[in-house]
Amino acid sequence: MNSKLPYKKVKIKLKDFEHDKKYKKYKQLYGICNEGKGENEIWINKKLSNFPTDTIELTKLHELVHVRRQEAHEDGNGPYEEDVVELEAISRAKKKSLNMSQEIFKDFLTHTFKLNNKGKKVKIRLYPDKPEDLKEIHKKIKHILSYKYSK
Repeated sequence: MNSKLPYKKVKIKLKDFEHDKKYKKYKQLYGICNEGKGENEIWINKKLSNFPTDTIELTKLHELVHVRRQEAHEDGNGPYEEDVVELEAISRAKKKSLNMSQEIFKDFLTHTFKLNNKGKKVKIRLYPDKPEDLKEIHKKIKHILSYKYSK
């Protein structure tokens, strides 16, 4: 599992989805990945420049997670792929970029308890850039989504 985001492999560009005829089909989106000649660009909707910077940062992370998952052959076309990507993006975001409910998700996703050498439970931090920690985070994501998608 490749757990690092591909910052160096992609270019992030602002595009005018609202007014440029070439991009009108993306008008409702905040961002999109795998664009440009080499399909190595992430396009962010220029209208987001009027949004708070935390929304822009989370959108960039969201699109970078899509690219990471595609490169690691983890992406699915199922009904919950966008939810998985969004929760992983939240786990990677800085707390100052999140609203209160997103912070709660981040805390749940990135903290766990382990027994120390004295048998006492201690809280530890999970880091999405570490493959073994990202696996733990994805177990928690599946747990969250099992409630949404159970019948």
